[in-house]
Amino acid sequence: MMMPINTVGGPSAVEVIQQSFNPAIAVLTSPDVDVVCSKNRLTFVELLQPFSRLSVEGQIRDVNQALHSVTHFRLSVRDISWRPASSVLARRLLAEAVTNFPVNENKIAVIGGADPIEINPHTPWYDSWRETLWSCLEMTDHDFARHYLGTLLVVSSSHPNPMEQFQQLNDQLTQLMSSNGTADGPRWFNMLSLRYQVLVHDACDGDASNFRAEELLQTMRNVYGSHGCHLLVINSKPKKGSIIESGLPAPDPWLRFLPRKANKLDVSIEGESIVDGVEAGEMDFPVKVVEGTNPQLLGSLPKIPLMDALQEAMQEININSVLAPSASTSALSSLTRDDNISTQNNIGLSQRSAVEIKDDPLNAVLGTTTARFPLDEADGTGPILASSITSELHGGCLTTEDLDRIQGLVNEFCLKSLLPHMERQMRLLNESASSRKSTHRSLLSATKRWFGSNRPGGVQTPQTVAVSYHPESVQLQLRRLGDLAFLLGHYELAYHSYHSAKKDFEADQAWLHYAGAMEMAALSVFLQNANSRNVPFHYFDKALTTYLQTCKMPYWATRCAVLASECLKATNQYSDAALQLIRLTSEDADLRSAILLEQAALCFLRSAVKPNSSTDAAKPNMVPLIRKYAFHMILAGHRFGKSGQKRHASRAYQLALQVYKGHGWSLAEDHIHYTVGRQCLNRQQIEAACQALAALLKPDSMQTAAQQTAYLNEFIHVHQRKQLLNKHRENETKTSCTLPILPLPVIDSNQIRVLVDTKEPTENMSPPLSEATHVTFNDDEVHHAKWANMEEKLVNSAFGTTHAIFRPTNLIFSHTTNNTVHPQMNCDDLVSFELPLTNPLRIPVQLCDIRLVWNFAGGDGNLTNLLTTIENPLVTTYILPRIVLNPSSSHKIILNVKPKAEGILTIEGLAFDLRPVNVEPSAAVVGLMSSVSGRVMFSLRGPRLNTTQQERHGKVYATDKRLSIQVGPRMPKLQVLFHSLPEFMFSGEIRPVTVELSNLCPNVPISNIIVASNDPLHVAFDLPRIESINIRHDQVALYRWDSSQKSTIMWLKGTENVGLTSLDLMFFSTNPAVKARRYRLLRHCSKIFVSSSLNLAAWVQRVPSRDDRTETLAVQLQVRNLRDADDTSLSGIEISQVAFLSNRWLLRPLQSTIPSGVLHPQESLIGVLLAIRGKENIEYCESATLKLPSHGRAVDFKQEPYRAFVREFQRTTPNTTLVVCWTATQASEDGFGTLIIEGQHYFGWNSHDIANSSLPDTNFKLSQQLVTYSMEYSTKVFHDFNKQRLCVIPVILYLHNCSQQEIDVHYSANFNTGKTPRVSQLYMPEAASPLLWIGRVQGNIYVRDAPEAVNLAIAVSRPGAYSLVQGLHIDGRILDENVRVPSPKIEYTLVVYDKEV
Repeated sequence: MMMPINTVGGPSAVEVIQQSFNPAIAVLTSPDVDVVCSKNRLTFVELLQPFSRLSVEGQIRDVNQALHSVTHFRLSVRDISWRPASSVLARRLLAEAVTNFPVNENKIAVIGGADPIEINPHTPWYDSWRETLWSCLEMTDHDFARHYLGTLLVVSSSHPNPMEQFQQLNDQLTQLMSSNGTADGPRWFNMLSLRYQVLVHDACDGDASNFRAEELLQTMRNVYGSHGCHLLVINSKPKKGSIIESGLPAPDPWLRFLPRKANKLDVSIEGESIVDGVEAGEMDFPVKVVEGTNPQLLGSLPKIPLMDALQEAMQEININSVLAPSASTSALSSLTRDDNISTQNNIGLSQRSAVEIKDDPLNAVLGTTTARFPLDEADGTGPILASSITSELHGGCLTTEDLDRIQGLVNEFCLKSLLPHMERQMRLLNESASSRKSTHRSLLSATKRWFGSNRPGGVQTPQTVAVSYHPESVQLQLRRLGDLAFLLGHYELAYHSYHSAKKDFEADQAWLHYAGAMEMAALSVFLQNANSRNVPFHYFDKALTTYLQTCKMPYWATRCAVLASECLKATNQYSDAALQLIRLTSEDADLRSAILLEQAALCFLRSAVKPNSSTDAAKPNMVPLIRKYAFHMILAGHRFGKSGQKRHASRAYQLALQVYKGHGWSLAEDHIHYTVGRQCLNRQQIEAACQALAALLKPDSMQTAAQQTAYLNEFIHVHQRKQLLNKHRENETKTSCTLPILPLPVIDSNQIRVLVDTKEPTENMSPPLSEATHVTFNDDEVHHAKWANMEEKLVNSAFGTTHAIFRPTNLIFSHTTNNTVHPQMNCDDLVSFELPLTNPLRIPVQLCDIRLVWNFAGGDGNLTNLLTTIENPLVTTYILPRIVLNPSSSHKIILNVKPKAEGILTIEGLAFDLRPVNVEPSAAVVGLMSSVSGRVMFSLRGPRLNTTQQERHGKVYATDKRLSIQVGPRMPKLQVLFHSLPEFMFSGEIRPVTVELSNLCPNVPISNIIVASNDPLHVAFDLPRIESINIRHDQVALYRWDSSQKSTIMWLKGTENVGLTSLDLMFFSTNPAVKARRYRLLRHCSKIFVSSSLNLAAWVQRVPSRDDRTETLAVQLQVRNLRDADDTSLSGIEISQVAFLSNRWLLRPLQSTIPSGVLHPQESLIGVLLAIRGKENIEYCESATLKLPSHGRAVDFKQEPYRAFVREFQRTTPNTTLVVCWTATQASEDGFGTLIIEGQHYFGWNSHDIANSSLPDTNFKLSQQLVTYSMEYSTKVFHDFNKQRLCVIPVILYLHNCSQQEIDVHYSANFNTGKTPRVSQLYMPEAASPLLWIGRVQGNIYVRDAPEAVNLAIAVSRPGAYSLVQGLHIDGRILDENVRVPSPKIEYTLVVYDKEV
């Protein structure tokens, strides 16, 4: 559906046609009349023009004596010296008619399709151009409506002999009429033209002159009749008094009718000189000079006040420059080069013909339009008329009675003289045409009708086109009759006359007359019923074709097309109207083409197509042709630009942009923006040019890299000019101008991240020394729950209690955090902003001097760095020197600011200098850097709310305050340094790290320093530990650090789980001078890779004791080296100490066996420990079962950090802990020397985890274990198999009683000989044959409490790794019982080497 366009003012089609055809009246005055009228700064013609419309209704009788009313009757009053404009002057007048009108900013919305667009509802420049075009049409024999119907002979009463002067004027008129029809003179309707004598009397001459005027009037009535003369009394206002009487209309009624003065034509509108619509710099000749005028003859003409300036200008210029304009001028201002308008002016009549180019219809339209669009004095736009340029007032000696007398003159002239004269002429012409209609056709005419060509539009010879008729021929009589009836509104008679005449013209091949008759016949039918669709519009088509192709008269063709389009629009045939206008566009008439293309675009907007073929065209579901409107508006803007109408070109492009914008027409948008930008730049509208060119650098641009480079350079060039203007303005006004907003780079404001309390940048430290990491933008675990847990423990320890809902400190704010409250920070702290910059173009761009734009609200008011780059004492701004954004890429930058006072710091945008990469400054801006300073502003929007019904139904978003930071008082700032903080550790390795602490703000006191660790099992500090109630049963250890202490030791222990582990620490501090619960946190998070070392496994069970029946515990321990065989980073691991820590059990060292030696990769060590129950709650003991190696040292588990690690381990397994201490050798990082590595592994259990092995005397269970065993042998054997093929290794087998009774143990060493050996789970570097047991390989032994030893040996035939479990079977039974219980398999390994290395 579409809103009607004509809802806002504008003449209808009927009004346009009626204003185009008005009775023409010539005025011939004596010089003394101009003296009388000059008191009002007017001529007599100008005096009449505002009152040329008949204010009452007139009546006439047609040829059938029927009475007709005459309404809307208006005279076209011209001085008898008026001439049509020459071709050059006509083009200039048409250009001025368009330029002088401002661009109408009042727009209405037109709904077409999905998106509404705005248009100009009325185009007054088109009305002005149209009526100016009418005034430029010459008088021809085919159009009598423009010929003079009568003449006003005007003489002043102050003349010495007025009657004689009347006679002289009559004689002069007769002489002029005798040359009627010449090319350079005025034309009259016929020789019976009406003559009307007017006596002008100046009331200021006194009473005597009034009496003389009455006598002269009576004499005139006796001579010319009562209806042929009139007395006009003016200047009745007394000489004393105000300039304008209060009864006179407030606006000057003559303002819109006066011609422009030549000496005022250099007035510019928005920087444009009004010279043919072309800029002043492109013109090489003065304005308002009539082509073909001789300057010497101008000097002999009588002086007229309005023409003084023009004559002076004409005497100072070279007329040849007008006759031969420059090439650029010809290209821009050529409207109708092939027009058949005369290029010579009649200079013998009056100087007024050289400048006073005005027609009454034009004046009428100018009056209406000027009233609707008054002159805007603020910007200099609007219709520039003579009185608008000067401060002169008109009609200063006239009263309201004088104005009534002037209107009375017009009414009396029309009612008593002109209308009766036209009625008589119409009757005479009708009678003459009727009597001669049957006899006027000659034989030659009949022959041409039947055998000659009667088709217009073909290629015609000049003789065929130039058909000449006698003035009294019947064809011209019919044409006169039609024109006369048309002027009187008798359209039916006019149509019949035109229709009859056009047949004769067609038969005579008088194509100019034929085209005129066809045009007027169609207009007559339309005016009979303006809403009818039965208008013969094909008449317009034929007339237009004849004007263009046959007669080569584009002016008349333009009038025909314009009037035809008005008729088509009145009958809702907008598409056809647009096509009529488009036919008149051509390459040699830019302004005409632009005007008509714009009107055609509006017609397409009002035309509609059927969305469904079954839909009637009159129904409201018709859709307008939006895209055709936009396309033709683009064409109009292009032609406006070529004709020099820059303002209208920009307007047309911007109207079309509404359609193309946002619909995927990227290249079309770019063309529009670029053209508008260049035009605005030429008009010195720098701000508008910047906005237009900025749209070219859009993210979805489809231009090539070369074109985008050109756009960017153009954009920078325009902004450089703007900056120069701003600097000049700053120097004059002593104020600073804000930076412009630039389209590059693109910043997604919602992706901005804020980091408060940023760590100060420090110099790179040497590898042994590292600093606490705190929080960075790359921290993926910044919002992990572990940090909130540690902070809560610290706050509880420092302040006692927390609120019911603890809110942890948030240091990084992003679109995923809760940003409804202001971020908190402290004075002199650094705050960082991570900005995602995107370069959407296909070319690289360079940003220099990048800085944040902020606003600080503190005690001293609001401060900002938008207007200045000088360092502010309250906020320090850090500048990023340079960054290059690659084509179609994104880059994140981090910028910092540091507030130094309490208040609210708001980050508003980003300021920078935009420069192209590797582009030299253009020649147009030599001396300027090829860069532009600008900014990009941020716009944040929180998540959409969906809580209430109103929020769900609408689009309500939460506030986002992440860029508005609350700055609090100063707080101490800790710096934590670590000495030799490892990045690689072995599992179980214990390594000390020195930690240093210092206050970076020595002027701020510090207190209550607390260190928190969330992994006390592997991290311990040499500080007093704060014991707190573990509310959430999590592992957080707190240590109190004395503020006077500068350093301490932190012990790290490798975790049991290999891989990447995290070391998380939090340092807490407060300012004792701040009473509020404010504190500062310093986080540290580093990653440590833990590699495998040892693995512990143990089997714990109760065993029978001796006679004292003491509860005994047997622990079978297996230690395995998990390093790979080909790993050389760590040498063999040696067990240095095994401790049994328990408050329930005492170790029996003599009965415990642990093999000695070094564990190489993938080797295992198995030992057996026996312990007895001791007293309850005894102090745990420690026992070393191995001799310490030379590089080892004894471990005191009552000292730190071993005590801390064991106690933390016993929090989960509190009863008994088995500790294996080991040492190893590692090559140093520099490759010279070795490092001793110490480590510990823990194995613990509770009492209820141990199986109860005590058996009753008579009952037992089959699943209970009776016997176990251990072996003593050399784990590594070196043997030369070349000297002796068989290697024999002695092995001592110990059998242990696990019950409290004597048992019978049976053992068999070669139990599975001959069967496939089971695959050992041990690492075997090479295959080995099954071993062979030697000695007493089978037997029974009675075992009591003490273990029994069996001496055996094994024999192997090749080197390799052997499992001693092969072929070994052991079981036992209680005496007097027949059930044997097998012993579980315990793995023992042996490695045999070929020879000793």
